[in-house]
Amino acid sequence: MQLIKIIYKFDRVLNILKSYHYIKNKFCFVFVLLSFTQYAQTNLLMDVQKLCNEKNYDQAIPLIDKAILNPETSTDAFALQMRAYAYIQGYKQKGIGNMTYLYMVDTAVVSAQKSIKYDTGKEYTANNETFIKNAAATYYKLCSVQLQDSLNNIKSEIYYNIYKKYTAIVNPTFDFKQKDIEYYTAIGSIFSDKYTTTNFNQKYGDVAKTALLKVLELDSKNISANINLGVLYYNQGATLMKMMDYDVDLAQLDVIQENAKKLFKQSLPFMIKVYELDPKAERALEGLTGIYTALLEQDKAEQYRKQQEALKKK
Repeated sequence: MQLIKIIYKFDRVLNILKSYHYIKNKFCFVFVLLSFTQYAQTNLLMDVQKLCNEKNYDQAIPLIDKAILNPETSTDAFALQMRAYAYIQGYKQKGIGNMTYLYMVDTAVVSAQKSIKYDTGKEYTANNETFIKNAAATYYKLCSVQLQDSLNNIKSEIYYNIYKKYTAIVNPTFDFKQKDIEYYTAIGSIFSDKYTTTNFNQKYGDVAKTALLKVLELDSKNISANINLGVLYYNQGATLMKMMDYDVDLAQLDVIQENAKKLFKQSLPFMIKVYELDPKAERALEGLTGIYTALLEQDKAEQYRKQQEALKKK
């Protein structure tokens, strides 16, 4: 019986030793696997860096995307920074203004934001903020292109708002008031000119009005916005008055006269505002003379006409 107990204890010791060696070997295997994975990811990032240095972004992007999908590097600030760089430079290589690849700019911003989030040591923050600023500048340029080249005010405004969104990421306290005034003044000016050169196309006039009214919401004393709105309403009234030269029945004539009168009255406060801000503004004096003449208020019309003539003599 004693012999049996000794054999049983010895067998247990052997089993424990076997288990120990099995666990030890398993840990060694996991350690080797993790080391190999980290080594592979490190090599991948080195390849990405090399390709970026060579400006070969088309090949670098699939590799960095692969690295980001790996759990080992998905929250790595350096890897995310490299991704932002590859995408923003890759877009520039395609040519700024290329709408097809705009997603690359957005991907760069997302990657840069994540890199900032995981960059506890603030090693890459400056670079990431530069990438986001580049993205914002890209959208600002595109919003201008859409206005100047395409007259696409809808897409332009979308791009302008993205510019503001990306700028606010880097500088949350940035005051956009002056930028907004400049942007909507540009829309108002461009579409006011287009309204005139297209024989007063109502579509262009409406876009100009909306933009200029936004400017006045921000700056009620803005001379450019006031004069352009005054001229817009005046021209619309004058266009209706010209229709009276054609053969129209009396019922239509009354409607045309009444609508023209309303437009001249809408023009009046903007012209008066410009005159108050700058009594020597020739366009305001000319506009006020024309408005009061159309409204059959000859005394006031004569008052501004004389001021206009006196200004021309100086």
